[in-house]
Amino acid sequence: MMKRNITGVPAFIIGDEVVVGLDKARIESLLDYKVIDCIECKKRLRIPKDKGIIIITCPECKTKFKTRT
Repeated sequence: MMKRNITGVPAFIIGDEVVVGLDKARIESLLDYKVIDCIECKKRLRIPKDKGIIIITCPECKTKFKTRT
């Protein structure tokens, strides 16, 4: 893209908010989930935010573990 002189800033729309640029902290704060790794197979899992302590079952290896959201 640089060879063609195409530049720009990424923009994300999350709900009613617009995030311009790669502000990772702001993007994560607007999402209603977070991503964690399975403790056994390291598969990436999406879990809901602000639900307290929950029991997760990995769909890949079927390992069950507790985590705080």
